[in-house]
Amino acid sequence: MTAFLILKLVIYSGLLAFLSYYFVYKTITKLAERRRIKTDGESVQALVTDYKTLKDSAGAHRYYPILQYTTKNGENITVQSKKERARKYEIGKQLSIYYLPENPTEFYIDGLLPYIKITSIVLGFSASCLMLFEIFKMLRKMF
Repeated sequence: MTAFLILKLVIYSGLLAFLSYYFVYKTITKLAERRRIKTDGESVQALVTDYKTLKDSAGAHRYYPILQYTTKNGENITVQSKKERARKYEIGKQLSIYYLPENPTEFYIDGLLPYIKITSIVLGFSASCLMLFEIFKMLRKMF
């Protein structure tokens, strides 16, 4: 019985570490990076010039817009978005973006709310709390 509880404790601890790291910590650091780009960066209008199209495992098309913009220093930058889109922006559409002056290829598109990231934090934190509760419950049984 004790060996089974120890095994369960190890598995739950591993799940807790995974949930806390991947769904909470990593997501919060991505949102903090986005916030840093917005506060330290410059706002500029970018032009959608093209798309890179990929198919996912289910066969659905995913679109990565290629953007072109001019920095405040007059440097022309062409970058591909790291964020996929399920549908295309029109080619020639102007988007507001923020970029870092010291690294103009580091940017994000303004106006897109990170619903998936926020959901990830909420669900990851909730699951982590449930795992902690189960771990404490098992520890109480053991001692």
